[in-house]
Amino acid sequence: MSVTAGVSDTVIAIRDKLRGKIGQTKVKRYWPGKVPEWADDDNEEGDIRISKEAALEKAFPSREDSEIVKDDRRLRRLAESRIDNREEVRADHRRIRQAEIVSTIEEEARRQEGLELEEEDESALEERRKRDTIAERERLEAEERALEEARIRRMEERKTETKQIVVEEIRKDEEIQKNLELEANVADIETDDEVNEAEEYEAWKVREIGRIKRERDEREAMLKYKEEIEKVRNMTEEERREWERKNPKPAPQSKQKWRFMQKYYHKGAFFQSNPDAQSATVENDNIYTRDFSAPTGEDKMDKTILPKVMQVKHFGRSGRTKWTHLVNEDTTDWNNPWTYNDPLRAKYNEKMAAMNASLSKPKGSKKLKDWERR
Repeated sequence: MSVTAGVSDTVIAIRDKLRGKIGQTKVKRYWPGKVPEWADDDNEEGDIRISKEAALEKAFPSREDSEIVKDDRRLRRLAESRIDNREEVRADHRRIRQAEIVSTIEEEARRQEGLELEEEDESALEERRKRDTIAERERLEAEERALEEARIRRMEERKTETKQIVVEEIRKDEEIQKNLELEANVADIETDDEVNEAEEYEAWKVREIGRIKRERDEREAMLKYKEEIEKVRNMTEEERREWERKNPKPAPQSKQKWRFMQKYYHKGAFFQSNPDAQSATVENDNIYTRDFSAPTGEDKMDKTILPKVMQVKHFGRSGRTKWTHLVNEDTTDWNNPWTYNDPLRAKYNEKMAAMNASLSKPKGSKKLKDWERR
């Protein structure tokens, strides 16, 4: 089966070739300076020359003089013209062949020159690469030497700086020691530490006994207060009224009347009448007995004797006030719609929260009652 297939393929290929068809051909790569595979014979030029001469002989066949009819002048002229044409064709062929040979020689020479130039370029490139490599190595070695020198120089500088720092520290220590020697001796300073230990101990015992007594009094007062609260809670209404009559609440301290146009000064949040100290010793300080409503500075002068125009704050200054005080002055803006208590305002007031709610005294919280029962 394989032989038949091979024969059929060969027949088909021959038939296509006779018909002028071009089949698939494998193109070989061209290498400069390499003889192609189809040019194996060394006498290629001689074969080409012989084949061309055969073609010329076939196109212009030569005849002997005996074959030419001498009597026929037309044939004789035709034969002579053929001979002349054959000579001319041979001369042209010889000239073309010489030109081809010359061009082939020139191409070969140029190719050879090109190969020599390529070899020279490659050798020059290799030499340049070698020179570049040597130069690069020398540059790297120079950089390494420079870095090493810089490192050594930096180490020397650090050593010098360290020596200077040590010298400076020694100088400072010597100066401090000298100043200490110039100063007075510490033993010469008189102090009362550990001189009267017995007296200090007795004073401490007095303070400690006072603290213990104070804490005991506070506990007893707290217990008495809780017992009294519990007793009042268990009383009836008549007993409670009788107890309140016999034990009235202490009257608050009456406030002094302030002078006319006297300035108000807040006494401060840190100096209230009821301090939060458990020892209750801070009330003995003079600041808690001071009258904060007493006039000071310009307020000591009676300003009622001044003219009406001068009875204003900051008189004669850019920040002076318009009114003496707002008790005698009506500063109501009657152009404001909220000033009039008309039906629209009354309707708005009715819708406000807690307007119609009854006011009652708030009761004590449960936490406060539990704390009082303790």
